[in-house]
Amino acid sequence: MSLFSRRSRARVVGLVGALVAGLTVPLLASSPASAVDRPAIQPLPANLESIRAQEAIALYGSPEIRPLEARKTAIIAMGDSEMSGEGVGNYEPGTHTGAVPNWCDRSIDQAVHRTGIPADVTYNVACSGGEPKDLVYGSGYTQWNELNQGENLAIKARNTRIKLVWVIVGANGAGNIEFGPVATDCAVRRLLFQGACWPTYTDVWATRVAGSQQDVTNALNSIKQTMTNAGYLASDYQLVLQSYPSPGSPDVEDNPNFPGWYSGGCVLYLKDLAFARNKAVPLFEKGLRAAAAAAGARYLDASRLFHGYEVCTESPSVRGLWIETGILFENGQLNENAARQSFHPNYRGHTMFASCITAFYNSTDPTATCLAPNSTGQTVLLPGLLEFKELKNIGTGNCLDAYGYNSRVGTNLNPYGCHGGRNQGFWYDPARQTIVLELSHDRCLTASSVANGKYVDLGDCTGAATQKFVFSGQQIKSAGNANLCLGFDSPLLGLWTPRLQLQTCSSSNNKQKWNFQSRNYANPVGYGHDDFIGSMTY
Repeated sequence: MSLFSRRSRARVVGLVGALVAGLTVPLLASSPASAVDRPAIQPLPANLESIRAQEAIALYGSPEIRPLEARKTAIIAMGDSEMSGEGVGNYEPGTHTGAVPNWCDRSIDQAVHRTGIPADVTYNVACSGGEPKDLVYGSGYTQWNELNQGENLAIKARNTRIKLVWVIVGANGAGNIEFGPVATDCAVRRLLFQGACWPTYTDVWATRVAGSQQDVTNALNSIKQTMTNAGYLASDYQLVLQSYPSPGSPDVEDNPNFPGWYSGGCVLYLKDLAFARNKAVPLFEKGLRAAAAAAGARYLDASRLFHGYEVCTESPSVRGLWIETGILFENGQLNENAARQSFHPNYRGHTMFASCITAFYNSTDPTATCLAPNSTGQTVLLPGLLEFKELKNIGTGNCLDAYGYNSRVGTNLNPYGCHGGRNQGFWYDPARQTIVLELSHDRCLTASSVANGKYVDLGDCTGAATQKFVFSGQQIKSAGNANLCLGFDSPLLGLWTPRLQLQTCSSSNNKQKWNFQSRNYANPVGYGHDDFIGSMTY
């Protein structure tokens, strides 16, 4: 995934090898099996074998392939710029240069080098602009002056005992979501005041996601076959696919220290930021989730990890629009490398990645969600995938709704016809007793104070007492005062729209009674419609 960049690859005629599906990846890598139980190690072509032997000499002092149990342990990262460390800086020599062209932008500070997973060697073979086919051994696709990532894996799997293959890929490639060109288009339109970009992409996004999903499935299956050909059983290693965090938010002006659109590098229209966070990233996450399931890989959902830490927020985990060369346009054309590091995780973002993958590696869950709740910057791994439900009010027959499909601080919460949209989706965090809005994991139900008659709107999730609630039958009570319940007010003569508030609990008041229920809509608002942009005007 790379902004303002193009790819250089050698296209080799023909497709060598086959994509093999049907192998099951375990929940956790167990103790190594005996050598007789493992598949035979397949020989590499002469050119790759020469490289393997040289790497073995560097590791051990001699070129032979050792038994798995006698090798150094390793973990390896594969994929595109989200994984390579583009945006972090401190790049490996020769991977951020035009001298001998190579713009893989692999950072020495990338997350794989900073996990808590015990390993003798850590490898990062990801490359900015990487496509799923670049991870397929024998596909003939390479980047710059580098080996195909699948071939690189094949070499390292024979020289070390790979414990973890960690993959972030799917954002690049024809027929896929093509993050780079889309981000470029949206940023340029804002810089040149040409109008929002979201109408160009909203109707084709699902088709693009389907393309990414299929290509990622193929890449994961190929990785599994590459490991089998290197003599591994499925129980010898973990294969993890991670989703992409949303880099931007339409709520940036909530930041009390908002740096400004240009100074902060968040130069996109608010409606485009809403499209990205509310529709593009969630649909992409679903596609990646399906790809992992189809290939039998473990899946780590990090799509909400940067909520509250996006570009132009108070403590961003993402680098904003940044012109490295100082020249955005050259001879009437975009300078392809001028802003390639923009809208990628920074050092803090990769710190979060490292924490998430460490916790997931040590868990037994086939799928998990990684978050950084309550503005602490500390990651939390939750088993499984979050289910956001609707809060249907028994007294009104309507659902709790964030007004105008917004998630800004202070947004009113009203009754509205249930439609399955993300502004009507809520998740209850039992550990923190907060009710979180689906649009942003940085927005929680927040009372102005814990007292009767106080209104409850959206606020920054902080874990304050005004944000803590407990479910008690059909009532939702303040965790700090069991005599106060959530309910809708009753406007005099219907002069205003009912609002959510804290009220003295009453068993006879149906407006204090709720069904916290799953949603089942064929075409929920914000997925099949364009309501995801809310009432943004900028």
